[in-house]
Amino acid sequence: MNKETTTPAEPDGMTRFLWWLAAADAAILSTCQTEKERYRIIGISVFVTWMFATLAWGYFFSTIVSDDLVIGALALFFGFAVLSIDRTLIAAMSRNTGGLKIVPVIFRLVIAVTIGLFISQPVVLMLFKKDINTQLELNKQTRLDAFRAQLVKLNAGQRDPLLQSVSEGKQRLVNKAAEVKFYKDTYIKETDGTGGSGRIGESAVAKVKKLAWLKAEEELEALQRTVAPQQQQLEVQLAQMHRVDSLKEVAYMGTLTDGFLAQIEALHTLTDEHPPLKQRYRLIVFIITLIEIMPLLSKMLMPKGEYDEKLASAATQGMLTAQMETANSKALLQHYQQAALEADKAAVDHIFARTADLRREQADELVKAWHNREGSQYRDLWQQAKKLLLGRIM
Repeated sequence: MNKETTTPAEPDGMTRFLWWLAAADAAILSTCQTEKERYRIIGISVFVTWMFATLAWGYFFSTIVSDDLVIGALALFFGFAVLSIDRTLIAAMSRNTGGLKIVPVIFRLVIAVTIGLFISQPVVLMLFKKDINTQLELNKQTRLDAFRAQLVKLNAGQRDPLLQSVSEGKQRLVNKAAEVKFYKDTYIKETDGTGGSGRIGESAVAKVKKLAWLKAEEELEALQRTVAPQQQQLEVQLAQMHRVDSLKEVAYMGTLTDGFLAQIEALHTLTDEHPPLKQRYRLIVFIITLIEIMPLLSKMLMPKGEYDEKLASAATQGMLTAQMETANSKALLQHYQQAALEADKAAVDHIFARTADLRREQADELVKAWHNREGSQYRDLWQQAKKLLLGRIM
């Protein structure tokens, strides 16, 4: 009876992609029947985190950049950076053959939580966008009012004297006009018999009051001719100060943007003023952070299985193979150096043997030349001999 051998089915492209996201070795994992689905689940969690991070980064850059192409490119780049960090953390845990160690685990969790907290901010801003936009307008108005109050305070030393001068000029005109009206009214009363003299028509008293009325009118006209230019000049100065303040307000309004930091500030204002919103904000941040650390938690909580054992075995075999190759290479190098030394010694001995006669002839010639030289010393002979014989051999 023939036994049929079943070979494991070749994983499809999506499965391989999910395994890659889970930082798993496809060659080893394909032989582990009980581990395939678990690593598919880890891959899906990494994929969700990747998409979530890309979306969050996209919204973050949309608050500071207006070009859609730039926003898309930056979102994809930073989303892939978060994906790389997640895969690195999972891969580092997969290579731990000695079980979980508390310090590396805490370090990886801190990294994952930090990334999750940062990514949660753009998502929260997107969820509370309408409320945040309303609060942004209120914050802008509050800042503008505070800026206007500051301008009034800064210009008080220059504006208050001008306003006081304008007010005094107007009051002088009002007082003089009231005086003219008083004299006119008394004159009319004297002419119609209701005045102090009780006579009708222009009596002597009426004529005196008429002169006082006419004199007051002349003084009013003279005062108007004097005060009007002064008032006009003061009004021009006040209008100029108002224009300068208006330009400052326009420039300040340009700094009140709807950027990321302004939205964060508006969100904090909302959470401070509305305690129920603060609780929901914290809950959303917790859920988003949990999504970010979900791949790492999945890997931590997953018990060691067949894949981990095979991976550890392959890693151990690889290390042993590398160590053996290193030892063999070292031994071969030592053997090569020893053989090269022996060969060099033999070559040197052969050279000295073949050149013995030649060196004797050269030595005889050198000694004869030394004998024929007056004042020569033995040290000079030895130096020339080394230079002639050893120098040529080397």
